[in-house]
Amino acid sequence: MENILLTNIQHFSLHDGPGIRTTVFLKGCSLRCPWCSNPENLVGKTQKYINNGVEGLYGKEYSCNELYDEILKDKVFYDGDRDSKDINKMPGGVTFSGGECLLQMDELEPLLERLKEEGIHTAVETCLYASASQLSIAIKHIDLFYVDIKILDEKKSKEVLRGNLPVYYTNLQSLLNSGKPIIFRIPVIGGYTDTDDNRKRVVELLDTMKGNVLKIELIKEHNLGTIKYQSLINGGNDIKLPNYIGVSDELMERYKKEIKAVVKIPVEVCKI
Repeated sequence: MENILLTNIQHFSLHDGPGIRTTVFLKGCSLRCPWCSNPENLVGKTQKYINNGVEGLYGKEYSCNELYDEILKDKVFYDGDRDSKDINKMPGGVTFSGGECLLQMDELEPLLERLKEEGIHTAVETCLYASASQLSIAIKHIDLFYVDIKILDEKKSKEVLRGNLPVYYTNLQSLLNSGKPIIFRIPVIGGYTDTDDNRKRVVELLDTMKGNVLKIELIKEHNLGTIKYQSLINGGNDIKLPNYIGVSDELMERYKKEIKAVVKIPVEVCKI
């Protein structure tokens, strides 16, 4: 049984799924989004950082047993109906984030089986750029999927994100066919995902959605990861500070209206 590489376990989280969550940030990602807010989770190995003169390492290995014990400390807070399809009635539980958590599904599977036996609700935050076998493990065990929609032009996806867009579409179709509840998260990033062309492609994709999509969240660009970028640079890592240019509240509201014109799914503008 292999260990799981992560950077943080965030207790009493209120923004990574329904109810009160324990959010586990896994290290390693298949994409390189220039705006990533968790740069410490991009590379799938430990990395030195220096922050305010203090040295440390991003990344620590946990066994499934160790992570299970850590999660169970919060079980008393996970109230709700585990079988509910209503996001407002779902219980708290565990959310696996990243990085890209699907990349460690093989290592996580024994833990996911134990969490299911305990009746603990599970969610993932994923970009879906992973193998079909990794996704199939998640579909088997995970209760709720938060799925990113980023750049939907194949050439730009490869150039900007280093992502193979056909893999995304194939995995998305598999997830939709599974019937598992989905919440889409759309990062709105100046100069990348906010363009007229990309918004049009996103709206066209959403227009094909079925009944298992519960909500759409528009995430406004922010720069909260800047300190972590600088700490990685100070630690000698090859990474660049993002060139944030921002997006207006007016654009966020316009994007919301563009989506609501074609879908009946609830749409929310989120500012972090």
